Amino acid sequence: MKERGTGYFGRLMAGLCHHCPICRFGRQNPASLIGRMLHHRVHADHCPFWKREREVYGTAKDED
Repeated sequence: MKERGTGYFGRLMAGLCHHCPICRFGRQNPASLIGRMLHHRVHADHCPFWKREREVYGTAKDED
């Protein structure tokens, strides 16, 4: 788990998104309808839970 100055509440929000079955499915299957909706700019830029999940856990690109 990568922590970049995110407080307790931010980590809690990230954990909810990270363990959410819908969000998990969307991250694992980005070409699916749910994946496209979650990765769409409108959701990705405005969902505070998704943003915190990206800050705390990073993306696949960050791990390379």
